[in-house]
Amino acid sequence: MRIFTAPRHWSRRTLVSATALTVLLGAGGVGSATAAAAHPGLAESAHQAAASSNTDSVGSATLTPFTVLSPDFRDGGPLPVWTEFGGTYAAEAGCFGKNLAPELDWRNVPSGTQSFALLVNDMDAPLSGGWHHWVVYNIPGTAHELEGHGVLQYTQGSTSWDVNGIPVVGWGGPCPPADGQTHHYIFTLYALSTATLSGDSLTYEQVLSAITPYVVGSTVIIGTFRLPLRSGS
Repeated sequence: MRIFTAPRHWSRRTLVSATALTVLLGAGGVGSATAAAAHPGLAESAHQAAASSNTDSVGSATLTPFTVLSPDFRDGGPLPVWTEFGGTYAAEAGCFGKNLAPELDWRNVPSGTQSFALLVNDMDAPLSGGWHHWVVYNIPGTAHELEGHGVLQYTQGSTSWDVNGIPVVGWGGPCPPADGQTHHYIFTLYALSTATLSGDSLTYEQVLSAITPYVVGSTVIIGTFRLPLRSGS
């Protein structure tokens, strides 16, 4: 039995967390163009932030923005099949993947960064605030990658799988309904002016609240995933 089924009329814009968007747009960093496209109401603000962040004080030179990339998928492209949710409880959800996170690499870190936090959210899921797939924090400011591929680095938080009765701390891969619809997985990396956040296995919401005073930049990469349409879905 599926854990959830997305209504056909559902729009992810209706479930965007106001706190999340405040942090993302107020950080001074620039998210991807794909992120702005995914949320049309943010396009103008994102372009304004990009214009401000990519020019020097006299507006004559272009600076290189804080950027997150992955060797495993391109921004706006599909996540690898091996990222699909899998393991002890996955069959109940109808997913049978290897449940391995993709590698992430970043560059051009903002000045004043002492640590990073990574949050991964599926805003296409019919759950208020989205479905949270990966929470990582207390990543040292000297780091430039998350290895993924089954390697658990730094402090791993609780996913929506965990808070909905399936104990998953760390990467909880995509497992959308088998209705052929594409879901978008938003990987947001925050650069922070604090070295640590207190607490173990913090949830997405707890990390988002804790980092709000410390964000000095943010960057986004989006991966997509879908399960093929199955009879009876």
